[in-house]
Amino acid sequence: MSKERNILLLTPGFPKDENDYLCIPPLQDFLLALKKNFPSVNITVAAFQYPFMQGRYNWNNISVFSFGGRNSKLEKIFVWDSAITLAKYLKEKDQLDVVHSLWFGECAFIGNRISSRFNIKHICTLMGQDVSTKNFYLRLLNKNKLTVVSLSQNQSDLFRQITRQNVDEEIFWGVHNQHFDSNKKREIDLLGVGSLINLKNYKAFINVLNKLKSEFPAIKSMIIGDGNLRKKLIQQTKLLGLHNNIEFTGNLKRSEVFNIMQKSKILLHPSLFEGSGLVFAEALANGMQIVSYNVGYAKEIDKWNIAKNEDELFHHCRNLLNKNLSFEPTNIFPIEETVNRYAKLYGLIN
Repeated sequence: MSKERNILLLTPGFPKDENDYLCIPPLQDFLLALKKNFPSVNITVAAFQYPFMQGRYNWNNISVFSFGGRNSKLEKIFVWDSAITLAKYLKEKDQLDVVHSLWFGECAFIGNRISSRFNIKHICTLMGQDVSTKNFYLRLLNKNKLTVVSLSQNQSDLFRQITRQNVDEEIFWGVHNQHFDSNKKREIDLLGVGSLINLKNYKAFINVLNKLKSEFPAIKSMIIGDGNLRKKLIQQTKLLGLHNNIEFTGNLKRSEVFNIMQKSKILLHPSLFEGSGLVFAEALANGMQIVSYNVGYAKEIDKWNIAKNEDELFHHCRNLLNKNLSFEPTNIFPIEETVNRYAKLYGLIN
């Protein structure tokens, strides 16, 4: 039987409503699964920057306080003071047992202030590019005063390189099992899912597609996502004569992404950096093969080929397209484990 616990979650952003599917999907999945499995937990969310409004609202029966910081330096002190005032209010009502911050940045900074002031546990989850030599919060904060959680072994290693300290826990963002007909026809050969920005490196996706076309003239590919490089990438495909081999869909709801994954063979993910890479877990759960660099969750398993350079991305894809592939779902990142690991940190279970 779980204990009743009160969690204050500090995050730069949070969904503005229950239809805001693009805002931190793994956090949304985690909170819904946590509430389902541990009904006694009481979660309050403090959203520092997004939504771009001030006020209180409910998200799936979770109370959210939005401070509307809008990433403005002028609003920063107001936002920080609001978070501490909220913590004080919750403490006075005996509704504050643990503070959990996302990203090792201003939320971790305020989390430490709240932790010290009210003598409660502080957990900080590293989320991605916050683990960087450019992040002065990594030097500013006393990391011995909080429980640091990474999302992957790669992220843990990078944190140790930068800080010369180990993380306390390594807990992946998990996904639900997906149910579908594994014999369904896989019409899409290569699928890309992610933001169309420099870091995600989709020019390499198009280069690989161009090389593969000489051997597979009818090859079909798709890229789901949007970003400031979209027009440039579309222009690249036209210059290479690939416009009949690729489709750019823009952003789609996750249910639509999963449906497309179940029609696709290979997730080609050429990203140069991932804190975790939830898309990897989603692809495996939807039966796909993966070709990627050694980023985020990356693991060399039967359905996951890891490359060191663009040529290896091409050769892995080529080899897979010449094989009789299995599309049985594989969930090596179950959300149940994510929930139970955090439940222990929160003190919900022993």
